[in-house]
This record gives sequence, C-alpha cells and structure tokens, in this order.
Amino acid sequence: MAAQDRQELKIEKAGLEVRLTLVPMSKETGGHVVPSAGELLVWIYEQGIVADLDLEAIENAVKKASQGHTAETIAARGKPPNPGVDGYLENLVDFGNSAVPTLTDDGTVDLRASLIHNVKPGEPLALVHSPTYGLPGLDVYGKLIAAAPGKIYEPKLGPNVQRSPNDINLIIAQTDGHARVINGLLEVQEFYLVPTDIDYGTGNISFSKSVLIKGDVKSGFSVESGGDLEISGLVEDCQIKSQGKIFIKGGFIGQGKGLLHGRGDITIGYIRNQHVKGDKTITVHKEAVNCRLQARQSITVSGLLAGGKAQARYAIECQTAGTETGIPTQLEAGYDFTVVEELVDIRTEMDKMGKYSKNLGDSLRQIQDMEKLNRGLEPWSIELMFELEGNRAKVEAKIHALRKRYSDLESKANNPEAATVVVHRKVFPGVVIKIGKEMFLVDEPMVGPKTFYAKDGAVQIR
Repeated sequence: MAAQDRQELKIEKAGLEVRLTLVPMSKETGGHVVPSAGELLVWIYEQGIVADLDLEAIENAVKKASQGHTAETIAARGKPPNPGVDGYLENLVDFGNSAVPTLTDDGTVDLRASLIHNVKPGEPLALVHSPTYGLPGLDVYGKLIAAAPGKIYEPKLGPNVQRSPNDINLIIAQTDGHARVINGLLEVQEFYLVPTDIDYGTGNISFSKSVLIKGDVKSGFSVESGGDLEISGLVEDCQIKSQGKIFIKGGFIGQGKGLLHGRGDITIGYIRNQHVKGDKTITVHKEAVNCRLQARQSITVSGLLAGGKAQARYAIECQTAGTETGIPTQLEAGYDFTVVEELVDIRTEMDKMGKYSKNLGDSLRQIQDMEKLNRGLEPWSIELMFELEGNRAKVEAKIHALRKRYSDLESKANNPEAATVVVHRKVFPGVVIKIGKEMFLVDEPMVGPKTFYAKDGAVQIR
C-alpha cells in the first residue's frame, strides 16, 4: 500500500474507538497521493481491528485528503458495556410520612388522607430489588470489556419489620401497627385504634404509642399518645397530648377550656376558642378564630386568623388577619414560647427559694439571740444551727444557678432575626404585629400580600 507512513491509527476511549489520520502527499505532476477507501479497509483489518468499520466516514476522509487536507475521522467503534442497575427498594404500601393532607385537583384540601397506615402481621411492606450485573462490551479488537455491576441495596429495618422467611427480598410486618419510614428506617409502630367517639363509653385514652380515633373526642375527656395521633372527627374542650404528630380532620372547638400540645407537627381542619401548642409547626386548613396558637417553628392558616394571639419562633402566615369589626388580634413572630414559660417558672422558683432563704435566716438569728441570752447553746441547738446554715448554703447555691439559667435564657426569649409575618389577602385594623420586641399596630385596612419583619428597631413592611 502506498504511503503507509502517511496514515495513522490511534485506539482511544479505552479501546472503544479507532481514529484514522490521513496526511496527503503531493505529486510532482500536481494533485495528491492518497490510498483508496478499499486499501484503507484492508490495511485497518491487517492491524487487528475487527469492529465494524464506518465506510462512509473513511470515504469522506479519503475525499478530504485528496484535496490536500489532513483528514481525521473515527473509522470504527467498539460496543461499550452497559453498567448494571443498582438495587433499590420498592414500597408496597403508602407510607405517607407527612401529616399535611395533599391538595386535590380543584385546590381543596383532602382531609380524608390518613396519617396512620395500618398493617397486619405478615403483610408485605416493601420489596428489595437485586442489582443487575450489566452487559459486557467489545473493544475494537473484539475483546470483552467487563461491565460494572450495580450496587446492592441494604434496607434499614426498624422495629416489628423483618425479611420474609419465604423470600429474602420481601420485607413484611411482624405485628399489627402503623407502617412508616423515619430517616430511611422502615418500621411498624404499634398503635391503638378507637373505632368510636371518646366519651363515657371509652373513658380517657393514654397509650404509649400511636393512637387512631375514628370518631369525636367529647368535652371533658383526655387523650395522651406516645406516638402520632390522628382524630377523624371533632375535638371539644379536651386535653390532648402527643409525643408525635397530630392530625385532626375536623375542628378543635369549645369554650376555651381545651388544650392541645404536640411534640411533632400539628395539622387541624379549623380552630375556635382553643389553645394549641406545638413544638414544631401548626397548620390550620380553614380558620382560627379567638385562639391562642403557639409554635416553636411556624404557624400557617389557610384562611382567616382573627382574635386571640398567635406566637411562632420563625414565621406566621395566613390569608386574612383580623376582621372588619376590629377584633383584637396579636401576631407575634420571633418568639419562643417554651423559653418564656421556663423564664416564668424560674421566677416563681426564685421567689420560693428567696422566701425559704429568708425563713432560714430568721431561724438562725433566733438561735443566735438565744446564744447571747444564755451565753451558751444546748447540743440540740448547735446541731440545728449547723443544719440551718447548711440548708441556707444549698438554697443560695440554687438561687445562684437559677439566676444564671435565667440570664442565659433571657437572651433567647426573642428571636427577631429572619422572623416574619405574612398576610396574603388583607390585614384589618385591630391587628398587632410584633416581631421580637418591635411592635406595629394596624390602624387602617391593608391589602396583601404584605410581609412584616423587624429591621433598624422597627417593624418594616414589604
């Protein structure tokens, strides 16, 4: 073959591509000397290349070289390997870990959604899919190229969950309970089901795990749950406590004698004349009227928020704040109610310790006066004096610790940084906006959306 030193093959991309370079040679009589496409095909096969050649690309390179230009082209390609697919977990039940119902297509809230997902012993929960090995490829010399296998998926199994004895990849429930996934951990949490109202027929409910109540909770009764709590109906003047999330499909209503306290997120249809405390978020899907709402994170009311007081550490958000009649409504952001409550408790304890310390001091002075009058003390008096002095030292140490704790907490009581109050539609007169220590009284109607925040020692509006 002519001018083989003017043509070159390079094997690239880990043996998956053959790059052909043609450098034309000039003739003394004019024109250029280049090999034909057929000659190149023979020559490439002689180099040991067995991959299918790109005849069109080679012909185009020959044409370009014949015009006096150096030509480069990919003459052949191997078959790349297909890597394996990683193993994965397929959920066979709807774990739905959020207590917040989803919106339907028409924009309304689906309050039929359930927070507690009841499963039976042996019920399949999830299926572990094994990884695939992938398909090997071929380099341009016809040698196999190994494919990278997929990664094995190792599920995190929590309480009351196991692999099926009949199928190691099938994960099943071991007991009746509430199936959920927490931080990637699949578990079945045992819960207590009340198919009726909470009334004289059931008595008060106290359960260490999750509770599902299909009916109402009547006035005067209490419910305590060590896990999540779901109530399908209405809650009247009751005491409700939960260590997990709370989801009340109906409302929380009454004469202001009820208290609902949740350690997790709280979601309620509507609230009237009641007190709700949440260590995380409070979400009301309709309205909250004449209520006291306290959340360590945020409060969201999808409708009217009027009357009473709403306090949140980070944000309060509603559609309408206050009413045309000017009902007093306080919206306070940048406020951690748990810190303030502890400050009140500390002040009460310090007052008590102060009175106790004063009584101990009075008792010691009486013994000292006896010593002056009698010029000596009985053995029992000496023992009592030492005991009183020891107790007073303990009380003073306690008071000192309480003062230090009070000082540490006082700086945390208000958190105005990044705290906001957002009203989307309208703010009526009578609404007081407080961000940290800064306050703003609404004295005329304001059309939303309005965002209130603290800056430069005042409540600002944007």
